[in-house]
Amino acid sequence: MRALTLLWTRLGAHRSRLRSVSGASAAAAEGPLRCSSLLECATPAARRRDGSRKWTRFEEAVVPLWVADSDFLSPAPVRAAVEAAAAAGHHGYANPSRALNAAAADAVARSWGVDAVDAAWLRWQPGLIGALYDAASLAGPDGAVACPAPVYPPFLNAARDRSKCVTFAVGDGGALDEGALAAALDAAVDATKPGAETVLLWCHPHNPTGRVWRPDEMAFVARACAARGVVLVSDEVWAGLIYDPAATPFVSAGSFLETVPGLRAIVLTAPSKTYNVAGLAVALAVIPDDALRRRYFRVGRSQAEVPAVGLAAVGAVLAGDDGSPAPFLAPPSGDCEPWRRELLAYLAGNRDRALAFIERECGPELSVAAAPEASFLLWIDAAALAKAPGLFLKKRGVYLTEGVGFGARGHVRLNFGCHRSTLDEGLARLRDAVGDARLLKGRA
Repeated sequence: MRALTLLWTRLGAHRSRLRSVSGASAAAAEGPLRCSSLLECATPAARRRDGSRKWTRFEEAVVPLWVADSDFLSPAPVRAAVEAAAAAGHHGYANPSRALNAAAADAVARSWGVDAVDAAWLRWQPGLIGALYDAASLAGPDGAVACPAPVYPPFLNAARDRSKCVTFAVGDGGALDEGALAAALDAAVDATKPGAETVLLWCHPHNPTGRVWRPDEMAFVARACAARGVVLVSDEVWAGLIYDPAATPFVSAGSFLETVPGLRAIVLTAPSKTYNVAGLAVALAVIPDDALRRRYFRVGRSQAEVPAVGLAAVGAVLAGDDGSPAPFLAPPSGDCEPWRRELLAYLAGNRDRALAFIERECGPELSVAAAPEASFLLWIDAAALAKAPGLFLKKRGVYLTEGVGFGARGHVRLNFGCHRSTLDEGLARLRDAVGDARLLKGRA
């Protein structure tokens, strides 16, 4: 009884705090919040006004640390290019210019470490989720699709909606289990009827754990696929947000096309995460194999269009590129690079702050197996907190993405791509939620 009384008292305090936070937010200035010399965050009020899914999905009292959408304003060159494209006043169907195709192909070649990439290999698409569905459609009902778990939910959705899905565990941010991958590929091949394709949907860097797969791990993935005739589809959208490239060098799946005989690969990427332009609907599939590319085009005949503003954003990211080797869409001499470096420094501070807080204030109910090496996502084991930890936390004023959709019940994913004040408030609510869980279990 005493525990329940204390819990009701705490919940009353939560409600009072939520009202005060909501009122403060409504009164907040509309101007962006300065994070560093080049980096700014939109205010919660501005994000709600502009219809942000992240900020309008739930009531204002809830701190949204969920969907992988950051609160940072895009870099000035991107904003200027998008504004110019919008100001042109004609908003019909758009094609990438020859110059943009050439620049993109050249940047891909350098990210792969190869002499040249043909611009004909590029397939511009209005987002990566559609690209995942197109890739899974290569297998179709008669084929099979292997997926790691946990993984970004559209991987699993695409595999299940378009084909037969075979999952294998990749853990919470540790080294690749080569035996598990090989067994899953064998099972997927066995489930594939003659004449149909087997596909591996791969995520590099990995969402949700933030692991950058090591060069030897990527080499194993490439060789394992080639040996079994499996199409390797590698989503590399997080490659521009690697914290320490010297310690965790990024090697694209495309880098193995010249050294692994028989490898067929599709590399997917977009500027959406690094430069916060997911709403501009632009992504890129790179498919060197001619027959595979033709089939990919056929299964993807949705006629979904990439808008001119999305193409303009990619052009701005590639502007100023001097030809140095780098992950695609992260040119070290590019006009957006100073902004990207400040973003990474700020995110590293957020990451380390969140990790230290959770370890100090929230264990053992919440724990993180490995610090993310890329992305602004934190994968948290919350099985000791509640049966449905995402719902439990939402009721206490902070929302993290539930792990069930990733194939990992009992986990939650935290998005720290936000202003530090937002992160601190969300972390404080995590701590309070842990306190409530302890009261419910009679451990206070």
